[in-house]
Amino acid sequence: MRQIQRLVQLLPLLLVMASSAYAATPLPPGDVRVTNVELIREQQAEHIGTLGYIWGFPMVDMSTQMFNETHRVAPAQPVLAPVNTFHRREFLVTPSSSEGLRAPNNDTLYLSGWFDLSQGPVIVHAPDTAGRYYTLAVTDFFNEVTHLGRRTTGTAARDFALVGPGWKGTLPTGVMAVPVKTKQAWILGRLLVDGEADFPVALGLLREFRAAPLSAWEKAGTFTPPEPAAAPRLEPRESPEFFAVLNAWLRENATPADEGALMALFDRAGFGPGVQFDAAALDPATRRGLEKGISNARAMLRAAGNVPLPDVRNGWIFPLGLADYGHDYLSRAAVAAGGYANRPEESTYAARTVDDAGQPMTGARAYHLHFLPEQIPPAGAFWSLSAYDALTRNLIENLIRRYSIGDRTRGLRKNADGSLDIHISRERPAGGASNWLPVGAGPFYLVVRIYEPGPAVFDGSYALPPLRPEP
Repeated sequence: MRQIQRLVQLLPLLLVMASSAYAATPLPPGDVRVTNVELIREQQAEHIGTLGYIWGFPMVDMSTQMFNETHRVAPAQPVLAPVNTFHRREFLVTPSSSEGLRAPNNDTLYLSGWFDLSQGPVIVHAPDTAGRYYTLAVTDFFNEVTHLGRRTTGTAARDFALVGPGWKGTLPTGVMAVPVKTKQAWILGRLLVDGEADFPVALGLLREFRAAPLSAWEKAGTFTPPEPAAAPRLEPRESPEFFAVLNAWLRENATPADEGALMALFDRAGFGPGVQFDAAALDPATRRGLEKGISNARAMLRAAGNVPLPDVRNGWIFPLGLADYGHDYLSRAAVAAGGYANRPEESTYAARTVDDAGQPMTGARAYHLHFLPEQIPPAGAFWSLSAYDALTRNLIENLIRRYSIGDRTRGLRKNADGSLDIHISRERPAGGASNWLPVGAGPFYLVVRIYEPGPAVFDGSYALPPLRPEP
């Protein structure tokens, strides 16, 4: 009797084992093992697909953006530039000109570019900005960032070489090598504008940033990039085409040596570096599994984006861990899904979404911040406070066209003791507009940007003031 009971207990396992043994062998119609084989195939695809989506989200997201911003995918797309060149946003961002940027700043001019290093290095020239803040955030497809600019390499004119994996050769004299772990890279650059009167000078400097492949650089002035080709817009993030893009990337790029077992799993599900993925050829069970995996992973990313961060000071969240992800694939993917990030030592963005009573901030109420002298942000470069519409994540339109307020705001008044009051409201404060950050009628959130933050930001001794309702 005990043997029979034991056999009954083992029967599900034996069926699974038997089904697995036949998973790669066609079974005759009507074979009872077919259902088990399909179930196993679906569940395997779901679980490995969930992991693959989380692991590969930055690679697919960046591959998608690279394709869509270097091909003509719409009649009037906001960002379009050939590979290995820069697109320049020759205006300060406003609510009507954000061009798809997520929670952009209104303090700097932007430039961006996508770079292919598979055929050799690409040279990037930065002009002499004479102390003016700028940064070029060089992001590889593992979502790891290297900063070039005022904090790390100074503001004198410099030539940098983006060098991909495996390249062997000699760079021109005076060119600084910048190793990149993947064969493609993205640069998002920022250049400080010190008010409207400074805009023409800043714009002139922005136009001096340029890039070209090493082969063209050595033949000064001969680089003419090809005109971007027209193509249908690539949108793979919510379909099994995600795995086609990931598979293509994995077949062309090396992954860390300690991730070999992970790549073997991806191979088993059909999208790893050792196989050729074809979404159109998927059997129904595998397609169902991968679609479930995508749904699972996207839910995980949404949840990860809403997990409260531990470093909260007077209601302000300090996200200081946005770099060096290692094997923390979920954090890496969540940051990519949220719009990527600078290294915290380059710029720290402290944010808050509720007031000090824990209620959403809206234009129905007025608020103020009182900075004691020691609470003014310790910025080596500059700092600013911006408000964003909570629904669109865009800057908020207002009558005085002020989208940020900070240490460079003309007419900003400090108190006699060196403290500073900032008023945040829909209506102009009774005391005037000098220290006013306007908001709209609906819900909003606040971001304080500290460029080149001081040590007190990182050791926890610095805190922004609490947000109080206006008396």
